[in-house]
Amino acid sequence: MPGDLPTPSRVLLVDPYLARDDPMERKFVELYPSLGVLTLAGYLREHGVDVRVVDLTFARDTRPVSKALAQFHPHLVGVHTKTLTLDRALAVAQLARASGAYAVAGGPDAATRPAVYLADAFDAVGLGEGEQTLVELAETVAAGRDPAGTAGLAVRRGDRTVRGPVRPFLKSLDDLPLPAWDLIDLERYLSEWERATGERRMAVLTSRGCPFDCAWCSKPTFGRSYRQQSVERVVAELRALQQRYRVDYVRFCDDVFGIQRSWLEDLLDRMLDEKLNLKFECLARVELLKPDLLARMRRAGLERVYVGVESGSQRMLDTMNRGTKLAQVERASTALRKEGIRQFWFLMLGYPGETLEDIAATLRLFRQYSPEEYSVSIAVPVPGTRFYEAVKDRLRHGGRSTKASDAGRALLYEAVYPEALYRWTQARFGLEASLSKARGKIALPVLKGIEDAADAIDRRIVTPILLGKNAEPPVT
Repeated sequence: MPGDLPTPSRVLLVDPYLARDDPMERKFVELYPSLGVLTLAGYLREHGVDVRVVDLTFARDTRPVSKALAQFHPHLVGVHTKTLTLDRALAVAQLARASGAYAVAGGPDAATRPAVYLADAFDAVGLGEGEQTLVELAETVAAGRDPAGTAGLAVRRGDRTVRGPVRPFLKSLDDLPLPAWDLIDLERYLSEWERATGERRMAVLTSRGCPFDCAWCSKPTFGRSYRQQSVERVVAELRALQQRYRVDYVRFCDDVFGIQRSWLEDLLDRMLDEKLNLKFECLARVELLKPDLLARMRRAGLERVYVGVESGSQRMLDTMNRGTKLAQVERASTALRKEGIRQFWFLMLGYPGETLEDIAATLRLFRQYSPEEYSVSIAVPVPGTRFYEAVKDRLRHGGRSTKASDAGRALLYEAVYPEALYRWTQARFGLEASLSKARGKIALPVLKGIEDAADAIDRRIVTPILLGKNAEPPVT
């Protein structure tokens, strides 16, 4: 009727991640909803879009997507992407297009290789920050207009990928609404955590981007930009989680937490002054973990820190352009242990140029500092990185794990050493972790004897067998 308001555009956002298919999830049991999807949903809703979310995390298959398509009839379906979920993201796009909806992929994997997503199933791929792009695209699609040329968007035109202009980043992250927690079954996540740990845990993102330049790290969405929410905005989100959902433990999932020390000190002061009584964990770089700062973080509730140690060889850290020194790793690890803060080390094997001596150096560092938790993976060449460019002519299996259970365990390019050597080394880290936990229960001479025996078996038997004629001189 004349004078009626236009019907709002309808958008269905889908997170195609299934926890049951993720071996790392089964190992570490660390489930959090996608903050990217929930922030997009909140932004769309704030701008007059009728939005729904399908979160497949606890599902068995894509049937919830089919149900939502049939009931909601969206104009547009947006799918969050990462490497592990490529096949399922493509399947969701096919369902969306079969229902008559426009399918757009967003997130790091699609932004890194848009041609892959456009060739198989999607109508468009979002490039860079998605909020403003998705609002504009939703309006365009609902009105039946051609989205080609939309800033921040790549579309398929025959065999070509047509990119719109680069869309500027949001000037202030404080302008973003709180994540749309109400559009998913958040209680399921919190209950799972409560059963496992006795705590109701939730993730919070306080910044976007990372200014560092590690050669193996892909940054398709934000590049090397870095923007930080105000302390007031962060505290408001923490308060909302406490009051609405009784959250008592938070993971700050920024790429690097607390890059600006003055900001971090202000946040710690507010958390202490307002008696938030929240436990928290974060991912940080070792050079930022100063002993005096760690003491304050511990008082404010810090329980665990994830650190990208990567290698025990300074030569390899320099090759990776990591920007850290082994002395910083050692100081940070010592300070964390002094404060009683658990440390989780990320370690990497198989980066180009790594030798047996470099691998042995990493094992020695791990043995010396014995982090409470760790993950040691075989280096993955991610498209768009300098690492990928260096090995793209030597990729195995198309540069992707052939099955989910091999994530972080498969060698994806032709390296100097065979995959079996790296898998054996991963098992050796497992032994070291077990021995570390046994300290205080088994006599030190016995532990030392086991370590020496493992070293000897590795050096004299296993490594020569795995390397065959290409074996290097034994590492002493």
